[in-house]
Amino acid sequence: MHCWHAVPSDPPRPFAPRRRPEQRHRGACGRTRRDGGALIGGGRLVAGAPEGDRFAALDGLRGLAAVIVVIYHALLASAWGNGFQVVLGGGVPDSPLVGIVANTPVRYLVMGPEAVIVFFVLSGFVLTWPMLGGRGLDLWSYYPRRILRLWLPSAAAMVLAMVLILVTAQRPEDAPSMWGRTYSFPTLSAGDVLNSFFLLTGDTKLNNPLWTLRWELLFSLLLPVAFLLVVRIRRRHGLWLLVPGLAVAVGNAFSVPALTYGAVFLAGGVVAVMLRQDAGPRSAVANGAMALGGLLLIGVPDAVRVLLPAIPAPVRAGTQGLVVVGAALIVLALTRRSLLSRLLGSAPLRFLGRISFSLYLVHVPILIAAVHVAPGTPHRALLIAIPVAFVVAWIFMRVVEQPSARFSRTVGRRVSVFVAGLEADRDALPGRVGLQDR
Repeated sequence: MHCWHAVPSDPPRPFAPRRRPEQRHRGACGRTRRDGGALIGGGRLVAGAPEGDRFAALDGLRGLAAVIVVIYHALLASAWGNGFQVVLGGGVPDSPLVGIVANTPVRYLVMGPEAVIVFFVLSGFVLTWPMLGGRGLDLWSYYPRRILRLWLPSAAAMVLAMVLILVTAQRPEDAPSMWGRTYSFPTLSAGDVLNSFFLLTGDTKLNNPLWTLRWELLFSLLLPVAFLLVVRIRRRHGLWLLVPGLAVAVGNAFSVPALTYGAVFLAGGVVAVMLRQDAGPRSAVANGAMALGGLLLIGVPDAVRVLLPAIPAPVRAGTQGLVVVGAALIVLALTRRSLLSRLLGSAPLRFLGRISFSLYLVHVPILIAAVHVAPGTPHRALLIAIPVAFVVAWIFMRVVEQPSARFSRTVGRRVSVFVAGLEADRDALPGRVGLQDR
């Protein structure tokens, strides 16, 4: 049964009755308000109507972003990595190739940190979107499910990194770049191993990209708060989209990472609200132009670095806020029909989207290991390691990521049913008065 309600138009109501366990898991609408306002209570958050949307172009965008991250890290691991980082810091290129990659539009192919921003905006969007459509968030199910969904693949990827460290006999001095030497480890201590499995408080140095999972998990835990912030947006959506950008600008300028990354996730929530309320351009041409505008905004910090090198570093760091706005505009544009959304929704890019999480988790240990397997020819080793990383990512998706997702859903359902049973027993006690009787 599908139930349809209006897009949210009222502020959230503070409390609402809890659905029975037998309703929760068969997709019934439950007791939502007819005006589409948000409901909070009994561990559930709801606003609007349930939908089963999948945005194929966003899968393609996620896959493309993952490929860019791989290319970026391969560049950092190469002999050009040092020169590339010097140029990004405001220095002079030490070779024509580095200058072309760092100071021309070719830079878009190696925008690794910017691709991570796209990941964060996508996460904020996909977590907030169902709730704005009325698909309730059962907190008792959500929290264990989400924690396991992130931690299990991360732990498996960390194990893979440790195995590769042990079997490749890494010597940091063999790596051709400072970045490669930083993430090469000749030995593993017990402390390194233990700390690597604490996603929130541990050390991710053995598998560098996992630092982003810490912020992903923190935002996931704070999702109800983020939902309550964005669900109140009714108009002036463009101004609301600027708010996360300004927060990121301040966070970057004053080195406050919690403000920076929290605001990026919120930008995804604002995009979800804009789509639910049909805000923004509707024609295919206008959406294509919006995506192009977003792409140009993502390139502004690099344009400022190249064209205005005398600008103070804090101001230059503040321009990163435009990257967030640009990423949000691209995500919004790709949720609607356009030539670009059809391109990114093609089968090859959707496949990359399916393996993107696994590729993100496993590629750096493979790149670093390749450099140490063939220290005399590191560039050839990296060229071989890139396709190997894609193959390993596909295997990892089938063997680790997908089973982890199924297991996390099972645990979430069982925890929810268990808690609902406890509440039912409590309500059945003599003299107990339910919410509906008050």
